[in-house]
Amino acid sequence: MGLDDLVNKAKDLLGQGEEKAQDATGAAGAQAAGGGASGLVDKAKELLTDERIDQVAGAIKGKTPDNIDAVVDQVAEKAKQFND
Repeated sequence: MGLDDLVNKAKDLLGQGEEKAQDATGAAGAQAAGGGASGLVDKAKELLTDERIDQVAGAIKGKTPDNIDAVVDQVAEKAKQFND
């Protein structure tokens, strides 16, 4: 096996690696553009149940002045609407 053969073999291997990297990048991009983004929204909705929103709102109300409670309640209601 000569030097040219080794160089050609290395080029072939590098080309295969590049193709695999491009395939993986394309698959990741398709997931993010397609099901990936909606999957994240679904996961967020799953985690942000009305009960958890109420818990967070209660914790915020406990740490802020009473005049902020109405705003916290409005934000909590909007967050619950996103779950519908």
